[in-house]
Amino acid sequence: MRLFRSVDIPLIVEVGERVRKRLPELLERLGISSAVIVTGRKSYEVAGRKIEERISDRVFGRFFVEDSKMEVAKNIVVSLSYSDVDGVLGIGGGKVLDIAKIIASDLGVPFVSVPTVASHDGIASPVASFKENGKPVSILVNPPTAVLADLTILRHSPIRLLRSGYGDLISNVVAVKDWKLGKEKRGEEFNEVAASMAMMPAKLMLMSAERLDLRNQIETLVRGLILSGVAISLVGSSRPASGSEHKFSHALDILGYGNGTHGEQVALGTIIMEYLHEKYYGEGDWELIRMSLEKIQAPTTARELGLTKEQVVEALMYAKNIRRKRYTILEDVDPSKDEFELILSKTGIA
Repeated sequence: MRLFRSVDIPLIVEVGERVRKRLPELLERLGISSAVIVTGRKSYEVAGRKIEERISDRVFGRFFVEDSKMEVAKNIVVSLSYSDVDGVLGIGGGKVLDIAKIIASDLGVPFVSVPTVASHDGIASPVASFKENGKPVSILVNPPTAVLADLTILRHSPIRLLRSGYGDLISNVVAVKDWKLGKEKRGEEFNEVAASMAMMPAKLMLMSAERLDLRNQIETLVRGLILSGVAISLVGSSRPASGSEHKFSHALDILGYGNGTHGEQVALGTIIMEYLHEKYYGEGDWELIRMSLEKIQAPTTARELGLTKEQVVEALMYAKNIRRKRYTILEDVDPSKDEFELILSKTGIA
């Protein structure tokens, strides 16, 4: 029996005001002398241009990401395959960082993550998510070698994306409960350290629900999202941060319903799945979750995400067929269409 195992997690994590100024020192420490920058056009104007000027002597080239498709990453890899690139610097949001992760993993070089928004735990996770033919696809890749989370940049990101990040973070309370069900009902391997890393920041944010102010609590949010990503690396699976609430979000994506962000969708799913956990196991507080979302003016109804009651119910029923090997409250209690309709009414979602 193996008593210990090796895991890949970020070697360097910097969270603070204006930490982007530490980038030259960080690249020197990592031995990166010829980096390629992967960014978005808006992200480049917000932060990328000044960062590139600061490290111009270490920049091999720059790529702008327009679409989050695997093909985009592969084309960039092919164009760099005979170059002397020894590092990838991702400056942007989730789409940019996911593409950069793929490129760095395929080239076998360090990846430095410099997020410009805090919209989900992809900041530090070993997961790259895409949409192929309208369907969500997630693959495991190497995690960032370093994460440079500049709070000065992140604090000024669009408030909707900060709310989305909050939704993604608090969804961990359901994901971990679902994981525990998998352990108890199916004998699934469970890692208490990873579960705590995913759960504790979410609970900390919920404990301050009455006085939530995302811009003033940006550091807590960002640290929570980073810990969530590291928890995924720890177990080599998204299990600590993805359960029934993410199945619901994936179902909406597959069915093509609504206009919500990833974090907004999982937040709505978290209210529903927390209700089920509270009803059947007496664990949870769906009203606290809803109240915290209302406090930051995040969506808590189907209508706010461009969804009808019928579409939400259809997505919930469809969610049961997604990743069936991942045991969650949906597999455990197998709610009926009528029960879902009742839950949507009781929670005020639809």
